[in-house]
Amino acid sequence: MTRRDTLACWLVPCVLCLVIYWPGLCAWFQQDDFAWLGLSLSVHSPAGLLRALFSPMAQGTIRPLSERAFFLLFHALFGVHALPYRIWVFLTEFAGLAVLGAIARRVTGSRLAGFLAPVFWVVNSGMATTLAWTSAYNQVLCALFVLLAFYCLLRHIDTDKRRWLIAEWAAFAGGLGSLETAVMFPALAVIYTWLFARKRLRGALPFVGASGVYGLLHYLVTRHESSGQAYALHFGWSPLETLWQYWQIALGPVNVARHFGGFPAWPGQAGTWALTAGILGFSVWSARRRQWVAVFGLAWFAVMLTPVLPLRDHVSSYYLTVPAAGLALAGAYAVAAGWRPLPGYRPLILALAATYLVSSVIEGNLSSFSTAERSWRVRTMLLGARAARTQFPREAIVLAGVDSRLFWAGIFNQSFEALGLSDVYLEPGTEDRIEHLPGWQSASEFTIEPGELRRLLESGGAVVYAVEPRRLRGATTAYLVKAREEWQPEEPSRVDVGEAIFARQLGPTWSWIENGRRWMPQRATVRLRGPRSRDEKLYVSGWCPPQQVARRPLLLTFTAGGRKLPAPVELRRDQWFRTDLPLPPQLIGSAGIEVAVEVDRTFRAPGDLRDLGLVFGTFEIRR
Repeated sequence: MTRRDTLACWLVPCVLCLVIYWPGLCAWFQQDDFAWLGLSLSVHSPAGLLRALFSPMAQGTIRPLSERAFFLLFHALFGVHALPYRIWVFLTEFAGLAVLGAIARRVTGSRLAGFLAPVFWVVNSGMATTLAWTSAYNQVLCALFVLLAFYCLLRHIDTDKRRWLIAEWAAFAGGLGSLETAVMFPALAVIYTWLFARKRLRGALPFVGASGVYGLLHYLVTRHESSGQAYALHFGWSPLETLWQYWQIALGPVNVARHFGGFPAWPGQAGTWALTAGILGFSVWSARRRQWVAVFGLAWFAVMLTPVLPLRDHVSSYYLTVPAAGLALAGAYAVAAGWRPLPGYRPLILALAATYLVSSVIEGNLSSFSTAERSWRVRTMLLGARAARTQFPREAIVLAGVDSRLFWAGIFNQSFEALGLSDVYLEPGTEDRIEHLPGWQSASEFTIEPGELRRLLESGGAVVYAVEPRRLRGATTAYLVKAREEWQPEEPSRVDVGEAIFARQLGPTWSWIENGRRWMPQRATVRLRGPRSRDEKLYVSGWCPPQQVARRPLLLTFTAGGRKLPAPVELRRDQWFRTDLPLPPQLIGSAGIEVAVEVDRTFRAPGDLRDLGLVFGTFEIRR
């Protein structure tokens, strides 16, 4: 193979990646990105850095390389300038493409397969979100480590040199530090050595043991973490149904119709069945001749999908990133191995390959653009709000016109905190048009109440901006007119004690604001509007420090409107907590009530003269 051929095999997939997914290279941040961008806010010491790197987060995951270290380092270097993050993601993908090409050449013995495998992988529609959403870097990095580990396995089999075994272990460890899916690499090693190098099978077994130990430790560390309804596990026939969904997404044709209104579904379904028959038929044909590459590629696809198959309610295309490499290997081998011995089938081979490539390219480009376009709207909103904060440093900023798509992309996941913004709210009524997702934050937590907004507008304490696709447009004057016509001043039903605009609702014993929260001493009070019906309760969130529960549980008692609420709340762990309490029916319809909270003891931190009880976030009366 000439140097020019080698360069072409590496360069063509990379250029194809840029051509298809260029919107992803230009994408900004959205959704989970802001939680990871805000991670640096919790790092103030070496111990804080260790917690940031290794504490279970986001459904109990521990991914120190692909999420924690990546975002911490790039945020320290580049802040919220997204382009360097995006360039690094693409460079990582380019490296993975090169390794897959080397694997395909070694496993198949075909230069054509070595060229086609990275091409088939990079066009796969599962890459669209992966290469347009920075939080999905875990998929790209895990894919690179799994491919590197497998390449080192091949080299160790070929050379029997110890350095390749060490490199295999290092790549495997890197995969585990990137994404839990890497725990399935030993299964790939076992399947490959069983099919192609059975004498080396025993060498794969230590990796199986390492995966078992990792899985056990991961369970013990994260078993108390709540995953939410979307991440609930479903077994029985459900994983097979989920596998079929992923198979259809991976092949491509069924995805295209959703981008074109009125486009019939049957061409996509027909294309899926044709590709399925083609790849499975070739796999059986080659297996009967004891040629196992296609079978191994399909096994790779299924094995690397196994960890997410029980997630019936969370089918996401980016989970295909690592499995699709196996499918690409099988497809490339099918084209290369079937071309010469089956000349009568060449038109069919070309038709199937074209069906996969064309449908995948269309889906990849359109999905990549859709994901990136959503992030551009988020950028307009958040950077606009940051510019408004520079102009109005003390006023509350109210955003009008936020829809459901923009809310879930750019507000709910600590985006304001990640950009150092506070006292930013959504206009009254926003929560009514935002789609509610069970298990996630409600839009009402970000929405300012009508009476409070009227008071702030009349006193000059708030400014309103309408969120448009390319800018924020000032709308304060129009909103002041609307407020005076439609809204009456009243006590708020929700108070975030860590935000300055609610200071007038707090009693005199509260401490100052620290990191968006406030300490209370032994007793503190908050003023809220009364409940409107028997269904409404008092909801409270806060944090219990370890000093308060080191020896025995901490007791909280609440009173509302001078009436003691039922049984005290008992805190046993140092953690963020949420609790709800029923309110006396006598308070229904009250214009305002005083809610008091009291703890049974306080403590003093070294160098701090305050008597400290608990840290609080929000008090809210709602259903």
